[in-house]
Amino acid sequence: MSFITQWLKRHFIWVCTIIVPVTTQADTLLYDDFQDGNANGWSFSGSGYGYVSYYAGNYSLRLSKSRQAQTSLSTQGYSNVSISIDMAAASLEGSDRCLGEVSVNGGATWQTVVEVVNGQDNGVTLYNGTASPAGSDDNPNLLLRLRAAGGQWNDNCWGDNVLVTGTPGIATEPDISLSGSGNFGDVAIQTSSDQIITLSNIGDANLNIGTITGASTPFSLPIDNCSNQTLAPATQCTLTLRFAPTITGNYSGTLAIPSSDPDQPSLNLALNGNGINVSDNYDPLNGDGNVSRSQLTYNWLTNGNDPGSQVSMNAFAVPANAAQPINSFQGSLRLNGEATGGSFQEIRDDFDYTSAADTTRKHLPEFDFEFIQTGTHIFPLQRGSIPSSHPEWEYLLEPGRVWQENGDNGYSRVAIPFSLQQKNANCMHNGVMTFLFQGNSLVSKVAYQISSETCLYFKFDMWGLLDADYNGYSIANSQALKANYQAEVANRMPTKPISELATDYGADPSQFGHPSETDPDHMTVYGFVINGVNYVGGCNTRQGTYPYCEVLNLPSYSTAKSSFAGLALMRLEKQYPGVANQSIASQIPDCAANGNWLDVTLENTLDMATGNYDSSSYMQDEGAGHTNGLFLAEDHASKINYSCNHYNRLATPGSTWVYHTSDTYIVGRAMNNYLKSTAGSSQDIFTNTLVGDIWAPLNVSPSAKVSRRTYDSVAQPFAGWGLTYLHDDIAKLGQFLTADDGKINGQSVLDTDLYEAAMQRRANDRGLQAGGNEIRYNNGFWAYESSQILNCSNPTWVPFMSGFGGVTVLLMPNDTVYYYVSDNDTYLWGRAAIESNNISGYCQ
Repeated sequence: MSFITQWLKRHFIWVCTIIVPVTTQADTLLYDDFQDGNANGWSFSGSGYGYVSYYAGNYSLRLSKSRQAQTSLSTQGYSNVSISIDMAAASLEGSDRCLGEVSVNGGATWQTVVEVVNGQDNGVTLYNGTASPAGSDDNPNLLLRLRAAGGQWNDNCWGDNVLVTGTPGIATEPDISLSGSGNFGDVAIQTSSDQIITLSNIGDANLNIGTITGASTPFSLPIDNCSNQTLAPATQCTLTLRFAPTITGNYSGTLAIPSSDPDQPSLNLALNGNGINVSDNYDPLNGDGNVSRSQLTYNWLTNGNDPGSQVSMNAFAVPANAAQPINSFQGSLRLNGEATGGSFQEIRDDFDYTSAADTTRKHLPEFDFEFIQTGTHIFPLQRGSIPSSHPEWEYLLEPGRVWQENGDNGYSRVAIPFSLQQKNANCMHNGVMTFLFQGNSLVSKVAYQISSETCLYFKFDMWGLLDADYNGYSIANSQALKANYQAEVANRMPTKPISELATDYGADPSQFGHPSETDPDHMTVYGFVINGVNYVGGCNTRQGTYPYCEVLNLPSYSTAKSSFAGLALMRLEKQYPGVANQSIASQIPDCAANGNWLDVTLENTLDMATGNYDSSSYMQDEGAGHTNGLFLAEDHASKINYSCNHYNRLATPGSTWVYHTSDTYIVGRAMNNYLKSTAGSSQDIFTNTLVGDIWAPLNVSPSAKVSRRTYDSVAQPFAGWGLTYLHDDIAKLGQFLTADDGKINGQSVLDTDLYEAAMQRRANDRGLQAGGNEIRYNNGFWAYESSQILNCSNPTWVPFMSGFGGVTVLLMPNDTVYYYVSDNDTYLWGRAAIESNNISGYCQ
């Protein structure tokens, strides 16, 4: 019953000959079209721009990246409150969104009024949305929010025409509200998917619900707690809506919900579902699902709080008796409360990052990413370093697994490996997250745990349990993406446990990753490659073995000076003979202004023999100045200015080796500029030359195909650090450089002179001394004279790649490769070299 009807009943005493209908007009409680050019009354937060701007003949509130603007108002004394918001967008990618939202509970939860997504972002069209959420009537603190949910500074949103209206007076009538969705998306035939629908009475009189109809096959209502029920004010009831297709095809229907709500006497819910024939049985599981679980249980994932302690990493693994999943995940997963949830335990902190005033490093960055399931595997659409608005961390996401356990009540269980990487740096902190899901929207909380890293100066454990949202929907080209992922797995090098070297070659596996050379507590992974097989060891954490070693993220650190800068120049010289002898000054205007670079070639710079330095003492120049001027700077202008101008000319180019990461940054920029001027401005030395010509044909992982870059429009890749490997990538690169002689499909892709010199295959070109006569540096690669270690009668040079903290890739002359990734600042590999020599002698 409306407020006006009640008033008339209470005050109408006698009847006139003519009765004039009485109506109540809605009042405008708030309206802001920003035409005054300001955003008075709005408060801003988040990363990005936030200001009123003029576009398309109109003033609107512009927000970029993750900027948001919020305002509040009171609706006390008003009913039938309605919120209307317009939004426009530009330059959105992936899951980026522009949102207009309302909160009725002080910001604890938010309801979407309008949403603009990728594909609607023409920068002109204003999309309108309206909402009348439960709790918006008679509310002393209704909050409105305009929000950009992007990852880049050029992800733009415009909010406009924010309108809130309400009818004076508080209604005393029932008011029905529905939450839940009738959209099931894709569901495999002969299976079913359930959605929970909640009906609430948000009015202040009893609500009578009639018989609910319309759930005809393949839709049904197996549980109906609402039909023919009376709901008192502020109470609710639930329905279980099921979609169970038996044949393929699209299905639709309408659920009709009659009630005594005078405004909505018949509430209709659209039903949609697509029955699919699931032929995707990729990598099936054969267990019966009878799993005994004491950690990360169904009850804890659905009803638990933040854990007080960590669990065994084995709790995140696929158990031996896991069954084939009955649900299929496709869509986005978003975590809630990342900025405050979870626990943190410091292990080592050389720079006092986690002081009392610095809490941001102790929590995850915002998580909202798309995933696709194929059989028992699930993979993210974004791989490699993912830029973030978080001031300290960026994600790397890897493929995980999906399975069924009988104790999970029809939900499927997911594990997703991930890593946190320091912004603008290369430290890697590895973890796993797990959750349960069903249908297209039902999801448990997400448990996560980080218990290992490859980082010399900053070590910690991080774990927690966060609320999550699952939005299931079809992703474009999903079949092609599944095929690409399956091909990625199929193209990985065969692996065996390191222990099987004893069976296959009569070798002593303990000589690889030996405790006397690298502390096992600080070892991430190690392996030995021989005859096309990758024998793998390690993958230990502080809470047991990492369950997804095959996709464990590994930082390159300075091995990139070899695998990126060295190989890129060898490839460029193969394509454009003479480029290695081009001067730095001819390719980089920033260095040309300094006369010190006029006679320095690209090859000199790759060799770290520019003649420009402060001290020739070993690693003396790679100190605090490098950290502040090169590594911490986020833009290209700052990095190249430091690299070109910091050092003085003290020697003839090509005569003296002095370790400078800045030199490798310079040669990366010089190669990039040369390629753009020669092959076209769209070319990129990393994407086109290194990845396109070498790494892609080698079938390296998608994670390895992403380089860290400057955070500006230049986006200069870091040629000397900042790559991510899987151990399969290291094995493939090592085999390419040794057994394959730098050839792909029998064809050389590298300049012969530069390659053979780097691999120590030319006795007259060992390179420059690098810290001692027995150590040389040549075309981005190190080499060590190993005859004394191997007991060889003649000098035997072994090339290798080396990275900060304890990363080594040994490229032995017998076409074997030994690698280890650790973080205790140790670089010893003599035992492995000796054992490889025992398997196949390589004394020169």
